[in-house]
Amino acid sequence: MIASASVRARSDALAGAAEAVKRRGVWVALAASIAFGVVWVPAFATLDNATAVARLAAALGIVAVGQTFVILTAGIDLSVGMLMGLVVVLANGIMDGNPALIPAVVALGIVVGLGVGAANGLLIVATRVQPVIVTLGMLSILQGAIFVYTDRTVGAAPPEFRELAYGSLGPIPNAFLLMAAVAVVGALVLAWTPFGRYIYALGGDESNARRAGIPVARIKVGAYVVSGLAAGIAGILLAARLGSGFPLAGQGFELNAVVAVVLGGTALSGGRGGVAGTIAAVFLLAIIGNLLNLLGISPFVQQLVNGLVIVLAVALSTAGRRRA
Repeated sequence: MIASASVRARSDALAGAAEAVKRRGVWVALAASIAFGVVWVPAFATLDNATAVARLAAALGIVAVGQTFVILTAGIDLSVGMLMGLVVVLANGIMDGNPALIPAVVALGIVVGLGVGAANGLLIVATRVQPVIVTLGMLSILQGAIFVYTDRTVGAAPPEFRELAYGSLGPIPNAFLLMAAVAVVGALVLAWTPFGRYIYALGGDESNARRAGIPVARIKVGAYVVSGLAAGIAGILLAARLGSGFPLAGQGFELNAVVAVVLGGTALSGGRGGVAGTIAAVFLLAIIGNLLNLLGISPFVQQLVNGLVIVLAVALSTAGRRRA
């Protein structure tokens, strides 16, 4: 009996240690990548490079915050990349260098994001089709809408609009400040509001959440609305960064957002995770890409590395779900 209890205690301790490593692994990896850059890559530890990394990470960080809400419900939103691309072409195509239209296109980007997010959520709730199928269909719809609007680069962002991406408040880039604001709001909503608590409950066990009186359908739709809103804001920032309406501007953001969320410790099965880990993972991905560029690594090798990171993220999430 004593020996059995001792074995169980050691097993529980090891399981707890493994879970702690998983939760904090992204922070350890982030610290290690920064240390590597500081020691081995002279151009890394400069203010200009740090600013470039912050600007590069901002759009992905914003859309990944929204993706965190969805994945916490055990869902997924694969439409966010094309939603960003649609906002980019609409914003720069409509403005075409006219600063007077900035408020209008910012409002348009937010409305489009909210609308697409609500459509995703309502379709998932009404049809009970898996989120991956619904949002993949929405991805195709949005891609078609982009190419109906234009099949080439259009418009131009006025200098005042580009300040959103390239301006700064003192030494801190505006893009980073926008991402930080979205992340803080997202973290506070998850931690301190009934909506946030219901998100975790829904992801933990949807049947139990329904029996507890939680309005499951409304919370699920709300999560996709948050994701769409975040993608709309990220699309506005990306439009300012690119300066023109490139039709494929948002391509790849959907997968990178999912990778960031999972690497940050949020389980694909839902119910566990948060915004802080997601933002840490976003910066980890941005720094890895930055280091590979500074080291002159081939873009094809970088694509290989990105693929390995995706496989690792999915493997970690799957292992965590099996342990649970």
